[in-house]
Amino acid sequence: MGGDTQISAFRHLISTSQADRPWLEDEIFPLAERLKAGKAPGGVFTGRALYCLFYEPSFLTRTSFERAIDLLGGSAHHTEDASQFFPVKSPSFIDNIMSMLASLHIDIVVLRSSEPRIVERAAEADALPIINGGSSDDHPTQAITDIHTIGLELGGVDGVTVAVVGRPDHRNVSALLRGLALFRKVKVHVVPFSGQADPDVVLYCQERGVQIEEAGIEAVREADVVYLNGPRTLAHVQFLRARGGFNLRIDSGFMAMLKPHCVILDPMQRSGDFPIEVQDRRLAYYRQAENSLYVRMALLTKMLGASGV
Repeated sequence: MGGDTQISAFRHLISTSQADRPWLEDEIFPLAERLKAGKAPGGVFTGRALYCLFYEPSFLTRTSFERAIDLLGGSAHHTEDASQFFPVKSPSFIDNIMSMLASLHIDIVVLRSSEPRIVERAAEADALPIINGGSSDDHPTQAITDIHTIGLELGGVDGVTVAVVGRPDHRNVSALLRGLALFRKVKVHVVPFSGQADPDVVLYCQERGVQIEEAGIEAVREADVVYLNGPRTLAHVQFLRARGGFNLRIDSGFMAMLKPHCVILDPMQRSGDFPIEVQDRRLAYYRQAENSLYVRMALLTKMLGASGV
């Protein structure tokens, strides 16, 4: 790795659509793999601090960011139910919070909020770099993780067929679709158990050549990737099951429907949604979670301008 300072393509990472293919394939993904191989000097971020300001709960996103800064030698701090401490009623609250965190020598903030334009307003305050850790319709670091995982598992992303199964009206899915739009000859089958894909996101992708169509569960037979995204509450799962709308089990029968090389991804931890009843190499969600760690390390390295990495 060279000794030149790494400069990010942008100060804030607010939307998946900011990313372009050369930045991902020439910078972020190779750096993530070098970091995974342990090819980074220790203590790169000694004295640097990350703050996870989350207005909604998170497990994987928050934990992976905190571990990422830790492995780079920095420190992590968080507020998971931020509305208890940082009210959202004042028009200038987010500007004040960003300036306050900057005054406390926080170096970068990962912000999760589904309130309209909160992440954008935090970036506009420009007190310190902001990463969107999950807004109402986007999750750029998850999309980057998912694209990287698909590339590693299948040897590339061009020409893949993805079956999105479960809840397509979720930020993880919207972000993934935007990310897939960077690649050629991609086809997406949306298999909804609840809701539908964001029409604006679908149009965005179709204008960039992605084929998107709604389909039944049989569509997984032609998929290279099955992307599970279930309801996040047990009550919602139970409600859908009572109506006969959510009964997919990942068992031997389901796995027999898939191509030999097909991989199953899931961006979230188990929560009573898709029962997993088999062990199979094609279940790639733990590898996906590990990739999220190194992708986020790479993004922090770029955005904080670490030298020698």
